Amino acid sequence: MTQATPPLTANGPIFIVGYIHTGTSLLKSMLRRDPSLFAAAGETHFFQDLTRYRRRFANLDDPQVFRDFVTLIVALAYLGTKRANERRDEYDLATFNLTEAQFDGLVTAVQAAAAAVPADQRHAALFGLVMDELTRLNGCRRWLEKTPEHVYFLQQILSVRPDARVIELVRDPRAALASRKHRRTDEWLDAKEAHEQVSPDRSTNFDPLIDSYMWKESIDSARDARRNFPGRVLSVRYEDMVARPEETIRHIGRFLDVPFRPEFLQVGWINATTKDAANAADGISKAAVDRWKQSLSPQEIYVCQTALRREMKEFGYAAAPVGVGGVVKAPVVLGRSAVHLVARLGKRRPAGIDQRRGDTVQRVYRRMTRTLGIQK
Repeated sequence: MTQATPPLTANGPIFIVGYIHTGTSLLKSMLRRDPSLFAAAGETHFFQDLTRYRRRFANLDDPQVFRDFVTLIVALAYLGTKRANERRDEYDLATFNLTEAQFDGLVTAVQAAAAAVPADQRHAALFGLVMDELTRLNGCRRWLEKTPEHVYFLQQILSVRPDARVIELVRDPRAALASRKHRRTDEWLDAKEAHEQVSPDRSTNFDPLIDSYMWKESIDSARDARRNFPGRVLSVRYEDMVARPEETIRHIGRFLDVPFRPEFLQVGWINATTKDAANAADGISKAAVDRWKQSLSPQEIYVCQTALRREMKEFGYAAAPVGVGGVVKAPVVLGRSAVHLVARLGKRRPAGIDQRRGDTVQRVYRRMTRTLGIQK
């Protein structure tokens, strides 16, 4: 059902979302050059982890619990989720350039604003209330947050912040899959993970069918948000952003009420993709647009195109010929997908997984079981 939304204002927060590896970091790097915007330094993953936070900070009527939760949100804004949650002994208020008096004032202001929020929405609302105060303390007009996975939580985000505007980045699903496949083993990610002291299980980190359906879920989620919150979500193709950057960023700026600045286009390399580009000094390159043609096998392309035929047509991505070999070998890819599906289903369900995330995964698994002929 379509939600009633207040008139658009020029000061509401900005969320950048999209399936992973769709150019969200590039767009954030462009927009954060506007000095009136306070940009969260890292990906907060706040709404993705909200269920866990509700349990961890259950009693917000306890002043210390409330203060601790505000401290965490400040850390999320400045450090991102990994450092904020896993390295709590490595930061204090000085890390955020805040004095005790400033932080006390921030907590007081947030408490006053939170008092008007229904109790069942208070945890979710606190993120925006803290970001509002950090924006003010930094002398900015509005704030920006980029977490790609928040695309799955847009209904919740826009319910609690109906003044927000969302940019959804959409990228050719074959390119998104190729990027996942590449980053599973590349040296850049190895170094990044070593620095951050994380050790993900890569054995099923890339799967053409699973990842295709997760891409579809992101598209469906943003479509639902556009329908239920008219005028709040703008979809932008990554390919348009790198092919016609000034035209695209001006279009985005009109939607956000952010005036165009030439420095929006003066970005350096953002990640491994742009670093390898010929014009990496600018950070905006078309080099990665068609790289999937070399990175994915014909059978992987066939599986992706078959699973996402309707969505690819909707966004103007033409199917590529794969030859007889791609069709004949596709069952091998599906066989590996079945193995990966069993492996993932066998893993213990994380404690406190968000209902929205759980529903998303379950829909993906149901689609897979039908595709693989496990159930009708």
